[in-house]
Amino acid sequence: MNGFVIFPILATAGGPSMAIPGPYWLFTVLHWLTFSLHLIAMNILFGGVLLLLMFRSKTVREQLLPAMTKFFPTVMATTITLGVAPLLFLQVIYGRVFYAASIISGWNWFVLIPVVIVVYYLLYMVSMSKSMSTATSVKLLILAAIGFVYISFTFTMISDLAEKPEIWAGLYQSSPAGASFNPEFGETIFRWLHTIVGALAVAGIFTQLLSLYHSKLKGNDEIMKLGGRMFMHGVIIGSVFGLIYLFTLETAIIKNFLASPGLHALITGIVLNIVALILNFRAAKIEQPHMKIWTSAVMVFAGVFCMVVARHSLRLVFLKGHFDPSKLPTDPQWSIFALFLLLFTAGLVALYWMLRKFYMARSQTG
Repeated sequence: MNGFVIFPILATAGGPSMAIPGPYWLFTVLHWLTFSLHLIAMNILFGGVLLLLMFRSKTVREQLLPAMTKFFPTVMATTITLGVAPLLFLQVIYGRVFYAASIISGWNWFVLIPVVIVVYYLLYMVSMSKSMSTATSVKLLILAAIGFVYISFTFTMISDLAEKPEIWAGLYQSSPAGASFNPEFGETIFRWLHTIVGALAVAGIFTQLLSLYHSKLKGNDEIMKLGGRMFMHGVIIGSVFGLIYLFTLETAIIKNFLASPGLHALITGIVLNIVALILNFRAAKIEQPHMKIWTSAVMVFAGVFCMVVARHSLRLVFLKGHFDPSKLPTDPQWSIFALFLLLFTAGLVALYWMLRKFYMARSQTG
């Protein structure tokens, strides 16, 4: 009986919907911005964990590990907080396809909550314990990394599944209980790998900033070079995985994407990353690299923004013929929207103030 009740919901993704409380273009731009902010925080967190686990040098173990892990609980909270707004914008515009994919893969979605809680506690344990050995810290970080792998892959899989309405019926019929995975594994895995390796690049920039400003890492050339290498490898390898992902798509999808504005966003993002690489490479050869490091960091954020825009265009290509968000009816609620902008801006200011106070306190106490 449940199958006959829910199947029409999955099959009518293109049907009538409730009016959205504002122009489609405005919600789209806000989604791009807030999702980019979320990705930066997430990349610092997950990429930072991976970076600490990948390198076993004495410097990393004795200096970078305690310095970086102190930030992890704060960055985790920041990542979750900054993830609320883009998720809401996604639900407003693409709710019908996102919810359908979540129903089909429901159990994978439900497991996310306990995994996030466990990972949060693991990061707190590593950060707050003053007597924990390095070996124990590393083991806990390995468990946290496994949790992050599950979280990131599940989000990628469900996001990818939401763009393929044509396969929902078969998946639901094969597993009405909601235990399905996206069968397009090749697409999902390379899309996910592109994201993960990109996180290493952002974490590399963050590591360099630590070497510039942290009281116990300031002036440490080895940490600076480590961050630079991680940034370079992350950008290059991440770009390779991104290209492989594109070539796993059907020819018609690629052709339509190349004819969309997403191509311009993709090229702009690539150019920004190349310039950031050049600036970062030159920064390692001068005594005062602050400006070049910060400039490359800004370009990385702009590059992430461009990639978000490109991915948005690719989503529209996938959904063409199934769902056109630009045709959604609108019923603007400007007073509520103004309140949102006010609270969102105040939240960003408060977040900046808290991070600054936290960072200064940690720098002074080591």
